[in-house]
Amino acid sequence: MALRRGRSPRDVVLWARRESAVEPASRLLPGCLVTCDLSAAVAGAGVVVLCTPPRAIEESGEILSKLLPPSTAVTDAGSVKGRIVSALEQTLGGRFIGAHPMAGSEQSGISAARPDLFDGTLCLLTPSPASCPEALEKVRRLWKDAGCALREMSAIAHDRSIARLSHLPHAAAAALVHAATRGGEESPALAGNGYRDSTRVAGGSEGLWAEILLDNPAEIVPAITDLQSALEELKSALVRGDRRAVEGFLARARALRSNEKIPPA
Repeated sequence: MALRRGRSPRDVVLWARRESAVEPASRLLPGCLVTCDLSAAVAGAGVVVLCTPPRAIEESGEILSKLLPPSTAVTDAGSVKGRIVSALEQTLGGRFIGAHPMAGSEQSGISAARPDLFDGTLCLLTPSPASCPEALEKVRRLWKDAGCALREMSAIAHDRSIARLSHLPHAAAAALVHAATRGGEESPALAGNGYRDSTRVAGGSEGLWAEILLDNPAEIVPAITDLQSALEELKSALVRGDRRAVEGFLARARALRSNEKIPPA
């Protein structure tokens, strides 16, 4: 939908995993081919974009390598890059360029699609020394045309940063729901915006997020440990009744979130 907008709309073909998705997708993309036939979907493609869950992306390279000419670039929208880049470069070579658009919400499925989803968002590209320059340029243009600003980094740096900025918040939101609802069955009914805002992402697909968390444990587990340490620091200050420590903890968090000068501990 994003790529079909503007003065130079792209020709788009959509591959659907399930027949039940063909009709609703066709309504969203009038005039575009929507098919469950993968070979028909990728025939003549300049760029193929993989938007399935991470494990399905990792496993797609073998069949795509038999269907695509060498000139076709391939990119993806996966939230973890190390395993995906390693797997796809083995089967597709330098024409695969990993990507992670920092867009979306807790919603899933074709009904959550909208043409402005990527507008003003950042897309992280993870080229490697093996990347083909022509493929990289095609992928850059595609994500720009979708509405993204671009930043490039290694797959390792991506997974380290996103574990803390995306995956940890999701894990923390799920843990917060568990902790909050232990207060009794009526607790969620009393919730205000703070609870709803803090736990929104916990409404995401558990199947997708289980794959994401399990694909990056080397980075997510230390991030969870740091979250536990931060909670212990706050807990200790509360047990002591130390108002100065509590205010300092909250002030440093506010400053870090808004990139202000950090108050002394």
